[in-house]
Amino acid sequence: MTITADQSTRTAAADPRTLVDPETFGQLVDYFAADQHVTRTYAERAVEQFCVFLKAHAENVDNPEFGMPLPDGSIGRVVPTLPVDAVWHSVLQHTVPYAAACEQIAEGFVHHIPILTEGMMDGTAVAFTLAALHQTGYRVDMEFWAGEAESCCPPNPGN
Repeated sequence: MTITADQSTRTAAADPRTLVDPETFGQLVDYFAADQHVTRTYAERAVEQFCVFLKAHAENVDNPEFGMPLPDGSIGRVVPTLPVDAVWHSVLQHTVPYAAACEQIAEGFVHHIPILTEGMMDGTAVAFTLAALHQTGYRVDMEFWAGEAESCCPPNPGN
């Protein structure tokens, strides 16, 4: 008797490091590790999840079928949790590798726009985000996506 595993229903998630070239990935990891005083292993995992976040953003930013209403009438697509937002804040300080990552993943610069919505407070935003992350086909490390999304910055002042 021969037993074979059905591989058609199980596919391995893609490696998030392949979203950017190795040099850019290494620079993002170096900047994050130094800025946050974390181990290189943690920094690599965190940057991987940040790259998946950018990919999920890129795939859904123009999708009218996906997202939630924001206070300004636009539709929010994906939101970072605090660990992923920490990566974003660190790498934003180094615009050359950050811009390169944005170009490679999202085909253009991804702006950081602090918001706080009801969906972020009640967990709805994270549910939308997790769906988008998994749809990318890249590995999602749930350690970085547990908890709620929070606003990292005070709201933008009025003009």
